[in-house]
Amino acid sequence: MTIGIITHYDVHNHGAILQLNALTKVFAEKNIKAFALRFEKNYDFIGHELKHKYDIGVRSIPIYMNYLRRQGAKQTMFNIKKKRLLESFKSKNGLVGEYYTDYKDLNGVCIGSDEVFALHTGPTPAFFGYALPSDYVFSYAASFGPTVLNDIVERHCRSFVKYGINSLQAVSVRDNNSKEIIAELTERTPSLVCDPVLLYGYEKELQDTVKVNLDNFLLIYAYDNNMNDKDEVEKIRKFAKAKNLKIAGVGFYHKWCDCNINVDPVELLHYFKKAKYVVTDTFHGSVLSIVTNTNFAVIPRNNTNKLFNLLAEYNLSNRVIDGDSVSKVLDHDINFDEVNAELVRRREESMAFVESCISDITSKK
Repeated sequence: MTIGIITHYDVHNHGAILQLNALTKVFAEKNIKAFALRFEKNYDFIGHELKHKYDIGVRSIPIYMNYLRRQGAKQTMFNIKKKRLLESFKSKNGLVGEYYTDYKDLNGVCIGSDEVFALHTGPTPAFFGYALPSDYVFSYAASFGPTVLNDIVERHCRSFVKYGINSLQAVSVRDNNSKEIIAELTERTPSLVCDPVLLYGYEKELQDTVKVNLDNFLLIYAYDNNMNDKDEVEKIRKFAKAKNLKIAGVGFYHKWCDCNINVDPVELLHYFKKAKYVVTDTFHGSVLSIVTNTNFAVIPRNNTNKLFNLLAEYNLSNRVIDGDSVSKVLDHDINFDEVNAELVRRREESMAFVESCISDITSKK
């Protein structure tokens, strides 16, 4: 059996690649070959000028020259190396296949995980099941991300979303905002499942020996342009100094950190595992902290729909830094026995959804 995956396969983001890799591993455990399908994303909602950033060519040169001037040589070189590491990881693990139209009749197509239903860049038909090469298309842990119902209405995408979702043979999402949008637009009740990284768990990979060239450190996991505010940085530095810890930016570059480390996705897991503490502002930074059972704190951005939902699911809403000192959060240990027990329960429910889809596909063969 072969299943194609529609997800964000071409972003230079460890979390996106880890969730794709995890999904392929889950299917592999069921003797199913799975890989991402290539397709073109729609960027109509972000403006023609910014679109050139994604259409690599002559017109994108000024954008990247401005990036070089703004970010500097060190950060630019860091991100060039990072791109090579992530591309190598995808190639080594066979994560990405050919263009979706090159496949005529896959056994199934899975849409997800990640923000595949988000509309902030533009309406991409493949994300909503249109014209995909299978009679059985389903979503796993899909998310609308920052998109809310009013965004869909204002962008005149109500019918586009409604008929796409209604065409799917089975629907699951990873957060309540996405569940509520689908219930409102389609009257379907999607299953609520956990992110593929949580589902797979990476237990085998975490048992392998991977050298982490750092001791006694606080790990920063945030996009390059985030977590550079002077007040935020000062709070983190104050906490690290009190604990006699180095501050390591891992996976992303922050010039104020003591060091910045490039890693592949599995190496990143091991840095999370060895870190004394994690400060993040991302969904997958929180997911990796949960998987590795590492004490963490979160600074919320425009990702509260999915992030707060995740934290609430595992009774971790108290990990949010909201105008407080970092120590107020990190000095309180997490009861990972309770977190892991809830994770086991959610994994069982989520795996039941996956197995139900596989069973449906098998019955139609």
